[in-house]
Amino acid sequence: MSTHTNEAPQASFAHGPFRVLRTLGVGGYAKAVAAQDIPSNRMMCIKVSQKHNLKHTALAISKELGVYQRLASAIPCPAAKFLMGLEFSFETKDEICFAMDLMASDLDHLMIYRSSYCYEHASRWTMQIALGINALHDLGIIHRDIKAENILIDIRENARIGDFGLSHLDADARPLNRQGAYATSVMGTLHCMAPDILLNISIPSYMKYGPPVDWWSLGCVVFRLPLFETQQHILSYVNWCTSNGRTHRQYPSFQNLKDNFGDLISGLLDPSPTSRYGFNEVSGHPTFLYPCGTSAFVDAYSCGK
Repeated sequence: MSTHTNEAPQASFAHGPFRVLRTLGVGGYAKAVAAQDIPSNRMMCIKVSQKHNLKHTALAISKELGVYQRLASAIPCPAAKFLMGLEFSFETKDEICFAMDLMASDLDHLMIYRSSYCYEHASRWTMQIALGINALHDLGIIHRDIKAENILIDIRENARIGDFGLSHLDADARPLNRQGAYATSVMGTLHCMAPDILLNISIPSYMKYGPPVDWWSLGCVVFRLPLFETQQHILSYVNWCTSNGRTHRQYPSFQNLKDNFGDLISGLLDPSPTSRYGFNEVSGHPTFLYPCGTSAFVDAYSCGK
């Protein structure tokens, strides 16, 4: 859900202990508003779901709350700083509300309006998102909707993954097996949806999938071009990757990318989940290697401002 605070319609009224300032964005089952906590003057983002829609939204609300509870109960880890946390939740007569830190912007907004700024931070933000995805997988969570709109940027210019309403939570809350099969539900946003999920659209429950679907989505975020606007675009790309007649490993659109990003994206967008890049391949990729051979991931936590 988008959380940029400029170019938004203004409003000002009391909402319980909050003064709601403006609508930040509207998602599939909730809207986000910027609000000031009246007693402390703290600025927060409040995610508001209407109770009259519970028939359609209860599952997403339950999943998101489940993720926040799991994040809160987990042993503290440095990667948690790259995941949105829930400050508290409350309800009114008509609404269910999640309160969290107000972010400075979201990656989708920045890519549209400040592309050079995004390019400047691309490597660091990619590392932070990768650490966040890996932390989720270690907690038994598959996000299933990694996309630019769900990557929030805080006031210290660090990336955080948010919006967990489509997540899969493994019952055991243990680290997920990289090649494990955990779900068949079609969840996510088409232009960032892995073929492992996509195959279940036409044939329900055709293929079980696991953590690699999030790494495919990361590849879509890093590339940030409308390569996969439709289901047919994804299938055409998969057909190209699996054809025997191609002369290059990299898809033509990736070949001119700088700093080894073409190879990184090719690995993340591998149609086969068994050979698709995961955290080990991303963290050890030449894109993130210093001249001395050490991975920049070693300093990823300290490079957060």
